[in-house]
Amino acid sequence: MKSKRLIYTAGIVLLLVLASLLFHRPSNKVVVSPSPEFRYSYDLMAEGVLQHLDREYTYDYIPDELKNGVLFQGIHRPPTGTTLNIELHQAATIFFFFHHTVDGGYSEIFRHLEGWELCDDAPKYDIHNGDHGLNMIMYKMRAGKGTYQIPATKEDRACFNMVFMF
Repeated sequence: MKSKRLIYTAGIVLLLVLASLLFHRPSNKVVVSPSPEFRYSYDLMAEGVLQHLDREYTYDYIPDELKNGVLFQGIHRPPTGTTLNIELHQAATIFFFFHHTVDGGYSEIFRHLEGWELCDDAPKYDIHNGDHGLNMIMYKMRAGKGTYQIPATKEDRACFNMVFMF
């Protein structure tokens, strides 16, 4: 009886995981194209998710408005001149957040972008190993279906992520 219950429970868990992957499959909803190209992925925004693909840092604090969104994970230090083209296949709120000092110029860029609103709270990463991940800056924009661009970074080391809430 216990083995049947265990198999049943494992089957339910597998179905939930598959349903979550299908529901959060970003290719149906958003395509982000960085230029110059670099390695990237998408994941579910939840505590413990990997911040960037080339580091072991994880997000340890996530504001409620980002939970279960689609996280764009790139590299920790994209080069100067990185632009991001975003193609939304349906309306979403785009959250863009970056390091408060190692920002590639995003602090200045976002001050002048129309339609973006500065948020009071932002995710925090690697909170148990010093203060380097405690002070992120986050902006959001409610966007309709269409194409959007984040202008080119002005400096190296633009430590950023995006979350899309559909």
